[in-house]
Amino acid sequence: MNFSTCDIWNQSIALRYPIDKIKKIGNLYFFDDNNILKCQHFFDFNVTNDDLKKMEIEINKGKSIRINYLNDSSLLKKLETWTKSMDFKCQIIDEWEAPILKLSKNQDIKKYFSLSIHSQIRKNYNLYCKNKLKYKFYDSFENSSLFLWNLVLKIDYNSWKKTENSDMKSLDREDLQYLPFLLLNKKDSSLIVMCDLNDNPLAYSLMFKNNKLWYAVKWGASNDGRKKYAGFSCLFYHLEYLYSRENSLFLDFWGRRNKTYDNLKNDYVKRKHILISRKEV
Repeated sequence: MNFSTCDIWNQSIALRYPIDKIKKIGNLYFFDDNNILKCQHFFDFNVTNDDLKKMEIEINKGKSIRINYLNDSSLLKKLETWTKSMDFKCQIIDEWEAPILKLSKNQDIKKYFSLSIHSQIRKNYNLYCKNKLKYKFYDSFENSSLFLWNLVLKIDYNSWKKTENSDMKSLDREDLQYLPFLLLNKKDSSLIVMCDLNDNPLAYSLMFKNNKLWYAVKWGASNDGRKKYAGFSCLFYHLEYLYSRENSLFLDFWGRRNKTYDNLKNDYVKRKHILISRKEV
């Protein structure tokens, strides 16, 4: 189980999508995107036999079921076995090694970054250490999450993502999926916003937690922030911050083919996007 299966997440789906496009199949939630039912749960979660029976009905109606960010786990094997038994088609849309960072209390996180084998990490971490006193870092544990989220939306709006229609508001109001969890579960959410000394927002990093595992949910910088390498600085600050609170860090970067995440990892999990549908006659 993870944050994408909790009640707050499930109830937030109605804030993001049109009600008539939300499909509940058993205990699972989907967004109906032109007859492709896109699962709103990720990584690894429970799928019952009753869920599978109801998914079978939808597929036989001509729907396809897409599950993104699915770990190579017992769930994937169960779905593959079920798909074969139903004579459905299970297509792997993409597969990759998702980066993981594990640091125990016996490891020095600052040394881990400064002695990295990757020059990109060493260079940007040294730049962060040199200039971090020139900026302010606000965290959601000590500050208003709603106020900080307003800064996040400003950063998102004033970034390359807005130009390319990949900001959160352009992605089916992705912002409304994350905000309730941030507001209602402060214990298992962490948001860092980086500003200049005049409080102009430059970058942010958002993470959600399940047990001891953090997930890097969103990370971004404004156009001005990118010129100052604020995205890297905000991320380094966030990782140090979480490590200092727990004296260890277990983080799933969630990302896919992100050079920075790949350079920061010391472990990985195999992950896939899959599409289940009827075989063409």
